[in-house]
Amino acid sequence: MELQQLKYFAEVANRLHFGRAAEYLHASQQTVSYQIGQLESELGVQLFKRTTRKVELTLAGEALLEEVRHVFEHLQRGIDEAIRAERGKRGKLVIGYINIMLYSILPGVVRLYREHYPDVEVVMLEMDFHQLEKGLQQGDVDIGFSIYLNDKYSQQNMNWLPFATESIGVALPKGHHLSGRKKLTLNDLANEMFVFPNRNEEPLLFDSYVFSCRQAGFSPHIVQMAASNQAVIGLVAAGIGIAFMLGCMSQRFAYDITFIPLEEPLLDIKLAICWPQSNQIEQVSQFTGIVESLI
Repeated sequence: MELQQLKYFAEVANRLHFGRAAEYLHASQQTVSYQIGQLESELGVQLFKRTTRKVELTLAGEALLEEVRHVFEHLQRGIDEAIRAERGKRGKLVIGYINIMLYSILPGVVRLYREHYPDVEVVMLEMDFHQLEKGLQQGDVDIGFSIYLNDKYSQQNMNWLPFATESIGVALPKGHHLSGRKKLTLNDLANEMFVFPNRNEEPLLFDSYVFSCRQAGFSPHIVQMAASNQAVIGLVAAGIGIAFMLGCMSQRFAYDITFIPLEEPLLDIKLAICWPQSNQIEQVSQFTGIVESLI
């Protein structure tokens, strides 16, 4: 049994006329009659009652027609879904991100993407820098939200799209003796106790903080390290110490800490999305397009 035979059968059954069915199918009436005969022989049933005046479906033909209609409906849905998949309207998109990106445009972009492409499965993975780099290189992650610096952490064969630049300020516990200042210098912090992110989790930020303090003439007195930036802020709020913090996080924790900018920002951080140049799936193109529309 071939799909073409079922197509010929359906057209004859719908029109109950071999000539008009053949004309619609752009085939000869002899070809249509032959294919129907082959189908009847294969099934071992008569599908049509043929007279010189009219063509009628047999009971077997009526039963087959009902199921054939379902077959073509399913087939068309399959074709439509294949086209949607090719156009990036379904499938899967894996997004890796470092935790500070939750305070950037990441949530809003994902929300917009899901509104535009509701049938695409979006998987979000929180990772450290090393995990994100490895995931992108191995193809386990389609798009990464990371920090862009033109150094060894900026991977080769990677597309980068910076979307914001953030300055680093200082997070202080409420009531801290420096909390009334409008701006601070690094020298103001020389005798303070610091809470730092764990270097394994945030190597870029950790190294930048230590380097900047040493450039100012002191080594930071680190009393505790935390696995995430949220945990760092929690420890600051508890009065354990002070911390460096990206400006984009300040509003989220305004009730817990006091954020004060630095007179000379120790580092401007570029927030960016990145994806392998080899990854050309349509979902990536559509996602980056949404990011571009917001910057």
